[in-house]
Amino acid sequence: MNSIDAAIAQIYRTASQGTQGYRRRALAELAQILDFDGALWGTGRHDSDHFHSVDILGVQPGYPAALENSRENNPILKAFLSAPGRVIDMMDVMPDDQLYQSDLYLKFFKQFGVERIMGIIVPDESSGIITLISLYRFDRHNPFTSTDRQLLSRMAFHLISGASHAYFLHLTLQNSENKNSAMAICDQHGLFFEVQPKFMALLDTHFPQRTYGRLPFELDGTESTLAEGKLCIESEALGDLICVSIRESSPIDILSAREQQVVSCITQGLSFKEAARKMGVAPSTVSNHLYKIYRKLHISSRTELAELTMGER
Repeated sequence: MNSIDAAIAQIYRTASQGTQGYRRRALAELAQILDFDGALWGTGRHDSDHFHSVDILGVQPGYPAALENSRENNPILKAFLSAPGRVIDMMDVMPDDQLYQSDLYLKFFKQFGVERIMGIIVPDESSGIITLISLYRFDRHNPFTSTDRQLLSRMAFHLISGASHAYFLHLTLQNSENKNSAMAICDQHGLFFEVQPKFMALLDTHFPQRTYGRLPFELDGTESTLAEGKLCIESEALGDLICVSIRESSPIDILSAREQQVVSCITQGLSFKEAARKMGVAPSTVSNHLYKIYRKLHISSRTELAELTMGER
């Protein structure tokens, strides 16, 4: 296995370690085969003036914000946007003698030690998300080569595919815990990164007028009921992204957490004493909870309770 194939394999192994910090780890793997001093991996949309998610390696923390502020007067960034899927070098846009005398260099790049730039923007038509991977060298006398271009063009696919792999592994793990739920990965603005087909089907059913490419509801960090009580949502932070889980609600959702615990025990066939021992309460407490559960659900027996919960398993 040559060094490039080994790096590609390592990127996917890195993805299997989880979504947290994946992009920085993947960029560090890229640095093993492609020489650069700093890098930026940002995601956003064509119709937005800022990155919705960004990771950097080897550059100062203020660099992403400064890059966004230079957007209107930055022909290099505009060149990335105008040629999606193609690796662009700063020398494609401005010759050295012009660049190093420009305000863009003197007031922006020079302040961050950036002397050479090469990058690529990769669009995802299904989600509306664009990904920018930009590499930097701090030595003006060490320009990127045609070989470097070809390598970045090849590796960009695997970097982004590895990110998708990491997210889907998380979705698979989550889905194994609750087979009735459908999952999606979104950014803080509700824009999709990865989505399971079942997730989209549920949105089509409950939000037929939704905006394409993003969540049709706001996330508040807690479980809530949407679409007139027919859809439940939960969210979990994944670094600067969010894993969103949705499912169609059931009668059990109107019960309190304690009552749902009682339901779980009773539908497992436990007696009052066994359920009480498992919950750490008195048998009479279990009995009182069960009475309230029957009233809320308009049922009168364990058999009816088991039938209600059958679809939840």
